[in-house]
Amino acid sequence: MKKLLLIGGLVGSLFGFNNIVNNVNSNYNYVVEGKVVKAYTQNGYGRRQTQWLFIDVKTKNGIKQVAIAPTFRISNLPINEGDEVKVNGITPLRFPAGVIKAWDIYDVTQKKDYPISGGNYGSRRGW
Repeated sequence: MKKLLLIGGLVGSLFGFNNIVNNVNSNYNYVVEGKVVKAYTQNGYGRRQTQWLFIDVKTKNGIKQVAIAPTFRISNLPINEGDEVKVNGITPLRFPAGVIKAWDIYDVTQKKDYPISGGNYGSRRGW
C-alpha cells in the first residue's frame, strides 16, 4: 500500500497536479481599491439564486463587480455611491471569474470598516 501511495504522489508531481493546486490558491485573494459607482441588489450565484447586495467599484483597471452578502444576511450597508473603498475578497468556486465576494470593506471616505461575517473565507467554498 505504501508503494502505491508513493507511486501516486510521484505521478501527480510529474504531471504537475501539485502546481495546479498551488496556482489556484495563490490567485484566490483579491484587494480592490476605487470609487463606488453603483450599489444594487440582484440574483446571486449558486444553487438558490437568492437576492444579493452588490457594488461596482471603478478601479484603474476597469469596473469590478463586488458581491457583499445575501439580503437575508445584510439588508442594508451604509456605503454610498461615490465613496472610496478598499475591498478584500475572494472568488468562490460558484461565482463567475471576475466577480469578487467581499469579506472586508473599508470605506475610506467615511473612515469605517465593515467586516462581512458569515462566510467561510479560509476555504474554497464561499457561501
